[in-house]
Amino acid sequence: MANNQFPQTHRRPRRHQRRYVLRGILVVLILIVFTGTVAGLVGYHHGKHQAELASNKSAVRTALAYQKKLTNLRMATHVPKLATYFQTRLAELAVRANYVGVAQIYYDHHLVASWQSGYANRQSNQLNTAATGYEINSLQKGMTGTLLMNQVALGKVNLSDRLSQFYPNVPHSDQITLRQMLNMTSGLSTPRGYNDQRVQSDQEVIQNAIAKTRFIVKQYNEWSYQPINYILLAGITEKVSGKSYAELFKTQIIDKLKLKQTHFSYELPTNYLHATGYNFTTKASPQTAYAQPLGVVTAQKHSELGTGQVYMTAADLYHVESGMLDGTLMTTAARNELFVDGSQSHYGGGYYNYATYKGVNGAGSGFQSRVHISPDGKNAMVLLTNHPANFLNLDKLSNTIDGLLF
Repeated sequence: MANNQFPQTHRRPRRHQRRYVLRGILVVLILIVFTGTVAGLVGYHHGKHQAELASNKSAVRTALAYQKKLTNLRMATHVPKLATYFQTRLAELAVRANYVGVAQIYYDHHLVASWQSGYANRQSNQLNTAATGYEINSLQKGMTGTLLMNQVALGKVNLSDRLSQFYPNVPHSDQITLRQMLNMTSGLSTPRGYNDQRVQSDQEVIQNAIAKTRFIVKQYNEWSYQPINYILLAGITEKVSGKSYAELFKTQIIDKLKLKQTHFSYELPTNYLHATGYNFTTKASPQTAYAQPLGVVTAQKHSELGTGQVYMTAADLYHVESGMLDGTLMTTAARNELFVDGSQSHYGGGYYNYATYKGVNGAGSGFQSRVHISPDGKNAMVLLTNHPANFLNLDKLSNTIDGLLF
């Protein structure tokens, strides 16, 4: 028995030793694999981070190079060289953004870059050109504010006046000032859409709009973009001046600036080269851009009193926007009173009043328009398109141009 037990007592330790050795080897292997995996992941993320840093640094270097070149050109005040720089950049950006329409850049009151592409009217093969007129839609609101301020300068009205002095049948009009209406903080609201087919006078348009107007308590003294404010302001301008809105617009804006390519949408000359607006769905592409031309009935054109019934070329539009800021179309005091930051939206008097520039947008009837302009009216970007499609990437285009101008 001793011979049988003794060997067994020696075999057990050997088996345990082998187990411990195998376990040790396994632990070592696991540690090696784990360490290698962690190192690989760290290396991967480090490499990815370094690549992103390199990419960001490259983008920053490119942007700084452009800014340095632009700064040098500005210091040299050499307009031809500056124009070449802006033209090159605008062409690059417009192509990248699939932009269709007219885009222009103005620097120190000079046109330094212009881009046009696509069709003003695909059905007649009419191309977009710098001489093409576009519906400017809501960009007209700042012009309405300008006409009102000219009446303020004459002492015929004040921005502190209550709406009830002119249209007492508007709900809560005794609580609403003209300043609040200019800032879109009046609390007034009307439903969207247009159903009337009969052409109406300006005051008929206003009375029909008033009949649909509601006062929203929670929107009072809060910004809410409502065109009814500027329709009523156009009516007030007529009342205190004794002249029609169209007459005031023609004498105080068109004639004063000697504009040749600016017209009301309801009386476009037969020889006027104007664009047709096109409708887009979210799935629209450059290949289907001209599938749905839009038409607007004459009655609707009259109904957008003071808010979206004017066609302009890009050049005419720049001269008006610049004239509102540089003292040509109204006094400097009137400008400073009109274009103020009226709410968290920065909207006031028809502009969004930002620190380095003033901006305004328009959209409707197949058109989009946008102007960003320096507070002194010297430098500006003007974008006019008859293709309000997602693929145009209007925001990206304008944001990049802002970086060059302001």
